[in-house]
Amino acid sequence: MKIVDMHVHCHEMDVGELRTLVEQGYVLVCVSDDYESSLRTLELGGEIEVQPCIGLHPWEIGRQDYRRVVELVERSADTVKCLGEVGLDRQFVPETFERQLDFFKQLLALARDYGLVLNLHTPRAWREVYELLLRNDIEKAYFHWYTGPLDLMEEIQEKGYYVGLNPAFKIQDKHRRVLEVADLEKALTESDSPYEYKGLKLNPRLINETVDFLANTRGASRDYLTSLFYTNYLRLFG
Repeated sequence: MKIVDMHVHCHEMDVGELRTLVEQGYVLVCVSDDYESSLRTLELGGEIEVQPCIGLHPWEIGRQDYRRVVELVERSADTVKCLGEVGLDRQFVPETFERQLDFFKQLLALARDYGLVLNLHTPRAWREVYELLLRNDIEKAYFHWYTGPLDLMEEIQEKGYYVGLNPAFKIQDKHRRVLEVADLEKALTESDSPYEYKGLKLNPRLINETVDFLANTRGASRDYLTSLFYTNYLRLFG
C-alpha cells in the first residue's frame, strides 16, 4: 500500500532514511527551499524513486537571486513535474511580499506553459494565491498544510485544486478542523519533514496517525483512505 507524502524536504534528510521510506511504500514529493537545495533535490531524483520539485521558499526570497531559480525551472521543465516550495507569505515575511509576487508570477507562467504541479506555501495569502491561479489558468495546484478559511477551502477544492493534511493537526486546532471537513477527494497527506512545529518533530511516518484520525472521524477504513490519497496523487501528477 502506497503512503503519499506530498511535501517533504528531502534535501535535509539522510539518503539512507529516504531510501528506506521508499522501500516501505512511501511516495515522497521532495520540495526545495532555494537554488542549491533545488540542485540537490534534482540529484536525489536521479538516485531514489522520488518526485523532485524545484523551488524557492518565500522565506528565502529576500536572500536569494530568484532569477537563477527561474532559469533552472526553464532548463528542467521538460523533465521536472513540480515547482515547490513556492507561493506567497504575508504572515512571516511580509516585508518581501512584492519580491515574492514578482517571482511567483514568473513561475505561474512556466507552470501554465509546461503543465507543472505547484506545491504551494500560502500563509495569510490564501485568497491571493487562489485568485492568481485562476487568472493564470493553472490546472494543477496543491495548498500545502492548509490553515486558511474553510469557505475558501471549499472554493479551492471545487475548482479542482488539492489541500494538504498534516500531522500538525495533533496540536493545531485550526488544522484539525480542516481534516474534519475537507473533501478527501481533493486532499493529500503530507509531513513537511523534517520541520519541527511547536515541539512536534514532523516525519513521513506520522502520516499514519493522520490516516488513523481520518478513519476514526470519517468512518472510512485506513486501506480505503490510503488508496484514495494515492489515487489523488496520480491524478494530480497526471
